[in-house]
Amino acid sequence: MNRMLVIAHGVFKELIRRKDFYLIFALLLVIMFYCAFVSFGGERGFQRYFKEVVISLAYIFSVIIGVTFASRQIPQEIESKTIYPLLAHPISRGEFVIGKFLGVFFITAASFTLFYAAFIISLLIRRDTYTLPLLLAEGYILHLCLISFFVSLAIFFSLFLSVATNTVVTLILYFGTNWFSTTLPAYVFLPHPELFDIKEKIIHTHDIVPAWAIGFLIMYSLLYTSIFLISTGVVFRRRNL
Repeated sequence: MNRMLVIAHGVFKELIRRKDFYLIFALLLVIMFYCAFVSFGGERGFQRYFKEVVISLAYIFSVIIGVTFASRQIPQEIESKTIYPLLAHPISRGEFVIGKFLGVFFITAASFTLFYAAFIISLLIRRDTYTLPLLLAEGYILHLCLISFFVSLAIFFSLFLSVATNTVVTLILYFGTNWFSTTLPAYVFLPHPELFDIKEKIIHTHDIVPAWAIGFLIMYSLLYTSIFLISTGVVFRRRNL
């Protein structure tokens, strides 16, 4: 476990060195707080519009960060040949994969936490009295499940696709799941990450999601995350570097 955490820590240090995260966060803050102080089209109507724009940006930016980081973890290590000294230590390829996943997941979750906190602060600035706090908490938990799903999927795809292709394909799947889920046989055989998105309930202040449904979705996410990571480990162990 310690070896996997060391690899995860290396991924976290990579994020700290990069400037694109800070640019995304600053841009999101500007948009959020600008929207928080303006209004048009009626207060209640604009409140829904405001929540839709801001929470959508928080969701999208966090997924983009996760997918772009996950897509390049293994290919970057192989290309720079830094993977060889890592595997020369007593660490298995499976531990390497899990360590990379944990690193990307934690930095993506931390990024989303900052985005989501800014969203909640902007709601407080607008004196939002309609959105249920428990519904906001459920939206946060389920989006972490979504992040886990797509980060593990991008890591799996990185064994077969280039970084750019992997990023594009995974993001297309993210944006297109609502369309795919309504088609057959895709509806039966493909996973359904759109189930984690309760953005519409938050925007329109619907009732909270039942606890049993939240528990089911968490297990659903863990199942597919495990499938993607185990598949990555199996393929990676059989590959000549």
